[in-house]
Amino acid sequence: MLGVYAPTASASTASNMESQILTWMNRDRVAAGLVAYRRDGKLAYVAGKRAARMASLRTLSHTAAGPNLGYQLSSYGVQWYDWGEAIGATSYPWGSKAAANLYSMWKASAPHRALMMSTGFNYIGIGVARASNGSTYASIVFTDSKDHTGAVGKNVSVSASGTTVSYAWTGADVRLQKRTAGLRSFDVQYRVDGGTWRTIRNDTTNRGLSLANRARGHWYGFRVQAADQRGNLGSWSREAKVWVP
Repeated sequence: MLGVYAPTASASTASNMESQILTWMNRDRVAAGLVAYRRDGKLAYVAGKRAARMASLRTLSHTAAGPNLGYQLSSYGVQWYDWGEAIGATSYPWGSKAAANLYSMWKASAPHRALMMSTGFNYIGIGVARASNGSTYASIVFTDSKDHTGAVGKNVSVSASGTTVSYAWTGADVRLQKRTAGLRSFDVQYRVDGGTWRTIRNDTTNRGLSLANRARGHWYGFRVQAADQRGNLGSWSREAKVWVP
């Protein structure tokens, strides 16, 4: 059973099913030359609530899923320019079989496939819920939203020459189907022997530095964080460290 509308269990099992559906969808998007959808936690929460409501009523409909989706997204603080929703239900066994059956039905349905393969959205949330009769209900929420994904900073190299330590890094903004903000800058932090991190570069566009006259017999650690043009910060990289004998 399927439904679509696109205007202008156990928690661990549900999470696995949602991840499987997103993996299959993004695999097919990339194979078609599209950019993978980016998962959004708020969208996943809304999709989960809508799937749970359909499951509690054992009714497959956008109306049964909850209030107007645009209103619901806004009430949870989601910024959006456009949105879409695909819903589905299956009697296949809860878990991977239900997830696979849902995805195969969506993929075989032209309106649902159009949503999954759209160039008009960039973020997605998937929710699944199990009804009292064992059937599975699902909602996929799509939005076209501003880029709110942090950029990625990565270590390139760290080395020591005498008492001079050098660190190099790189990074990129995570590509979205649309509205990718683009890389802006980096923050770099430094510490000695696993001590407190200190920021030594802030909003730099450089990709390397050298620190001379370091004391011998210590470990020197570095990490980098990237920001995009909208100020979205990514996670700190893993520590890159070097010993100065």
